Amino acid sequence: MSQKHATIIGAGIIGVSTAAFLQRQGFGVTIIDRVPPGEGCSFGNAGGLAFAEITPTVHPRVLMKIPGWLLDPLGPLTIRWSYLPKALPWFLAAGRNALPSRVKAITEARANLAMRVVSDFETLLKSAGASDLLKIQDTLRVYGSEDQFTEEAGERAVKNAHGFETKRLSGDEARELEPALGPNVHCAAFHGGWYFVTSPERVVKSIAAEVTRNGGKIIFDDVTALERQDGKATAITLKGQGRMPVDHLVICAGAYSHLLAKQLGEIFPLEAERGYHMVLPNSGVSLSRSITYARAPGAATPMEMGLRLAGSDEFAGLDAAPNYARADKLWTLFKQVLPGLREPDQATTRWMGRRPGLPNSLPVIGRSKTTSNVWYGFGHGHMGLTWGPTTGRLLGELMTGAASNIDLSPFRADRF
Repeated sequence: MSQKHATIIGAGIIGVSTAAFLQRQGFGVTIIDRVPPGEGCSFGNAGGLAFAEITPTVHPRVLMKIPGWLLDPLGPLTIRWSYLPKALPWFLAAGRNALPSRVKAITEARANLAMRVVSDFETLLKSAGASDLLKIQDTLRVYGSEDQFTEEAGERAVKNAHGFETKRLSGDEARELEPALGPNVHCAAFHGGWYFVTSPERVVKSIAAEVTRNGGKIIFDDVTALERQDGKATAITLKGQGRMPVDHLVICAGAYSHLLAKQLGEIFPLEAERGYHMVLPNSGVSLSRSITYARAPGAATPMEMGLRLAGSDEFAGLDAAPNYARADKLWTLFKQVLPGLREPDQATTRWMGRRPGLPNSLPVIGRSKTTSNVWYGFGHGHMGLTWGPTTGRLLGELMTGAASNIDLSPFRADRF
């Protein structure tokens, strides 16, 4: 009997993790992407394994802040006004998912997805000889006032109820732990489970290299069309290399996934949640862990290429030009709690990437509802790095009929 084969569209953390776990299940694998592994959206994230972040991205407290954020073009969340008509249905759907009953159900699903994040990462990094990239240091969240700390009591209570300890520290205790923190840090708290990697790009490249050592193939090309016959995908067309037959097809193409799914007759409310980063090789500060600041979504993470300030959420579609003033705003924010932070210099780099966001803060992990040999792994929003290896493991289990450790129904493709 010939070996089963999976063609995986997407060479980010989800695609390469899926390939690695499918190889463990006996599949031959081919990964296809227009750019090398780890050079798409996986390249520029904040580097966090934020498995304790189980509350959905949009919840009642955030919902109340959105109107004010939108008035600031450099605020934590912005919509380019020309794009508003396109984004509005997504925001209305996100609002419906912010109802208390929906938030509870989404939180449970996210908590289930978090259960084996660290062990799945360790499995892949150990095999790839890259375990040193993962730092088991919980991220510290810092607050400028007691009001800021009190405002997040509900989210901390939810984390605590699910076993994530969010220990409070005084400002002095936080500065003892991280001397780079300034005097205006009133207090701090551990997230309860948010580790980090020192190079997201190298994480993906290391896993991809192990996939190729195990016989996998990586093709750099654009997928332009999917062929389907009798309810099965039969082939894909590549821009450069033409037609390629497929056995099993896995779509992990990030913010572009819905464009491929549409060819199979499936519509997903996927939006590109555009994030920014700034890397400061000469930052002037030293951190032993990632830091988040309650004033705005984002993180300051010590990485091998420098201090990375990452965050922001911009809705402007896939193709709009970047607004790097949003990256600069991250420096302004973190300067408030890291007073030794140096001005950006000629070595500083800025970047924009497209997170694939769904309005209920849950990814699609499962079989296509129209095409029996097509599987999906996309829509992870701000949690792509965190949930990437776990998604790969779950897809491997689904595609071989193995029992899963969690209920996968919240992630079904046919839920929309």
